[in-house]
Amino acid sequence: MVILIHGRGQDPRDLDDMIVARIGLPEVAYVAPQAADRTWYPLGFMKPVEENQPGLDFALARIAALADELGAQGMALAEQVIFGFSQGACLASEYVYRRRQRVAALCAFTGGLIGPAGSRWETDGAPFDEMPVLLGGASEDPWVPAARMRETAEVFQQLGARVDATIYPSALHEINDDQIARARGILTAILQSRGW
Repeated sequence: MVILIHGRGQDPRDLDDMIVARIGLPEVAYVAPQAADRTWYPLGFMKPVEENQPGLDFALARIAALADELGAQGMALAEQVIFGFSQGACLASEYVYRRRQRVAALCAFTGGLIGPAGSRWETDGAPFDEMPVLLGGASEDPWVPAARMRETAEVFQQLGARVDATIYPSALHEINDDQIARARGILTAILQSRGW
């Protein structure tokens, strides 16, 4: 099961063409929550955390509740994959980081951990135990600095995840074909190992 988290100004239907159809694995099930007013929190993800409250905490709780609901239906957290794009990638990264429990994989397309420049993240322990994490985006992305994507990759590595982080020479705010191929590879490996 893949939880898809859309970006600012989008709705779940946008991810059908952007991600689901391009990955092309019909045996994978997806669920995609809708943010109120098409935004998960009001300001940029590198603003002080308190300036994005209470929206940020509500959004994190919404993803946690969905994950728990799936768990109650027999899809354990360790079997769930979290995908996000842009604001959704930031929310996905922050959710997995804060929850500190291994999921099947995290794919954060053009996003990173939430907080202002100079933020420091707790990296004690290794709760993610080789969890696959796909991160990255454009080197000159207008909304998500490459430096934050690299910082996010380092945090997840220090917490025990197996991180694939690529910064592409581009200024396009998008999910490129290489990222789709890498995400497909992660899902295919999960399908093969777990019999989805």
